[in-house]
Amino acid sequence: MVTGTTNSPKQPIDTYTRLAHLLHTTAPDREAVLDRVYEELLARESRAYAAGWSDALTEAGRGRRGGRP
Repeated sequence: MVTGTTNSPKQPIDTYTRLAHLLHTTAPDREAVLDRVYEELLARESRAYAAGWSDALTEAGRGRRGGRP
């Protein structure tokens, strides 16, 4: 569902599309589907975590150059 409350409008559509694809593809059993969804969530969580650290380090670097503590 796209609500328009995010800073990157493409991400919800991509996430929804990817999840729908994972749930609608034929899998040998329920456990295989859950494994696929879980792997996708872990991958997205890892990318978000890394992006957050990158943003934080960039901001910290700006603070030092700008004379702020």
